[in-house]
Amino acid sequence: RADISGGWQFKDGKVVQRVYSPEELSKKAEAEKVRRLAEAESAIAPLVRAVKLKIATDEEMKRLKAWELYSVMVNRVDTASPDWPEVPDVA
Repeated sequence: RADISGGWQFKDGKVVQRVYSPEELSKKAEAEKVRRLAEAESAIAPLVRAVKLKIATDEEMKRLKAWELYSVMVNRVDTASPDWPEVPDVA
């Protein structure tokens, strides 16, 4: 389905899905990495404060561990060939 995302192009009289160069794919992966790390940090920050204040619940400790592990794994992703870890399934 065509949209304004830039993932489609008009070629030889047809609308076709765009084929990205390796450099473009790497840049897209870098942007995705930044987005995922920001999401993780946003989840981690209030949990760290709860730990620091010694008011973290067991559930918050579990979420903190999951998000920190996710953050480390995202940071290790090779953007030339990304294999993204699963986002933590914790509320």
